[in-house]
Amino acid sequence: MPSLVVESGKDKGLAIELCEDRMFLIGRGSSCDLHLSDTLTSRHHCWVECRDRKFTLKDGGSRNGSFLNGRRVSEAELMPGDQILVGETLITFQAEAMASADPLIGKDVGGYRILELIGKGGMGRVYKAMQISLERVVAIKILSRQYATNAGFIERFRREAMALARLTHPNIVAVYDVGESGGSHYFSMEYMPGGTVADKISGGRKLAPEEAIPMMIDVARGLTYAEEQGVVHRDIKPENMMLDHAGNVKICDLGIAHTISEGPWRNTARGVFGSPHYIAPEQARGEVTDHRADIYSLGASFYRILGGRTLFAGGSARELIIKHINEKPTPIAQLEPALPPSLCKVIDRCLAKDLLSRYESASKVVEDLEQALQQVRQAKEARERTVRSRKHRKGSRLVLKAIVLLAVLVSGTVAYFAVQHPEETRQVMDSIVQWISAHTESGSGGE
Repeated sequence: MPSLVVESGKDKGLAIELCEDRMFLIGRGSSCDLHLSDTLTSRHHCWVECRDRKFTLKDGGSRNGSFLNGRRVSEAELMPGDQILVGETLITFQAEAMASADPLIGKDVGGYRILELIGKGGMGRVYKAMQISLERVVAIKILSRQYATNAGFIERFRREAMALARLTHPNIVAVYDVGESGGSHYFSMEYMPGGTVADKISGGRKLAPEEAIPMMIDVARGLTYAEEQGVVHRDIKPENMMLDHAGNVKICDLGIAHTISEGPWRNTARGVFGSPHYIAPEQARGEVTDHRADIYSLGASFYRILGGRTLFAGGSARELIIKHINEKPTPIAQLEPALPPSLCKVIDRCLAKDLLSRYESASKVVEDLEQALQQVRQAKEARERTVRSRKHRKGSRLVLKAIVLLAVLVSGTVAYFAVQHPEETRQVMDSIVQWISAHTESGSGGE
């Protein structure tokens, strides 16, 4: 039985089975069959209609639109493997029942035993696998059939994957091997159990500066190394920032960018590469790009991570890319007034459309982010000291009040006892005076 499976976002793993002669609503509304928590989706965002063994996706007049395989649609027939994007949630239409196992699970591909499916993307599927010869766990990306028949793409894929295998840096996911087995083209890489930064911010979520800045420092360090090696990523985005078991961020798919085929900006022999939400203006124009394009994409990613939304909103890839070329985004300082000015300046400089105004090197981004992180941590420590001081003062006031109350109670008790027992009270007071006098005299004599 066909199904819809959420592949990314906060609701990853959520799925529903489809049946004939009914509609299946998708959105944030509580009545939806596929109920999502993504704040960028509408209440009744879209639906899938099942009639005469055909499955049709229909947009429900959503604010941000429904996208099928990267294109905005109002109505379109679904085919097995199609990917639906609503808000920031990626959903796959599967022809087989949800319980059906992936046919590659348990199989060997080029010396790798496939263990489990861990992700899907526009280029293909990513699996957790065991490299049999070395008995180590890796991630292996197997290209979709649509790319496996494109000789030009395969050649570029192999060439760049082999070049990336020579890159070694703590903030770049290591590529181990590239090959072909039984018609399946693949490359293996370092397994990253922490998922992606995109997973952490899905559904419109955002991160606090003290959590986000170290992540961006990691990415900027990886870009610094890539810059030194003459490698331009061309597709920096939260989805390509992965976390290891310790929370360190590493760049993946370095240099393996997909082609955007929609729109008239595809005006070079090689095409325009990048993701519409994060692409640099010069990259969008199809011009020759250098490492500064990656710095722009880093700034656009950082903007999304801290602000909870992308630089621009649009109904199509073309509209978004044109905005990157011609429009200025809402300043991050206006979007998030609580952010420190030094951090806002870093983001603004990364996003400068004029190349001469943008950071000339990712190493300088690292320096400025480290200073911003120090300021953020100092401000946090100052706030914590203030809170502790307030708690201490509050505690001191409570102790003082308790002492005063105790004194009142004691004095009242003494007064009552003196009235009821005057002779005994006089004797007690005389004894106290004598004790004080004796100890005072002995203290004086001892000096």
